[in-house]
Amino acid sequence: MKNYTVKARQRQGTKSIDLTLPADISKEYSITRGDIFKIDPVLEDDTLKLQYTLIYQNKTKDED
Repeated sequence: MKNYTVKARQRQGTKSIDLTLPADISKEYSITRGDIFKIDPVLEDDTLKLQYTLIYQNKTKDED
């Protein structure tokens, strides 16, 4: 499996932080705008792991 990295970016005007999903992953797993994920933060041996679980998949095709 390929190793991916992402950079946390602050959304302008809010305190929210965005993590960008690499295009290869979104294409391989058919992830599109509007999909909803549950996030579970897990702290193991002083390492934060964020586990994302897809709970809703938008069935409409994106038009870009």
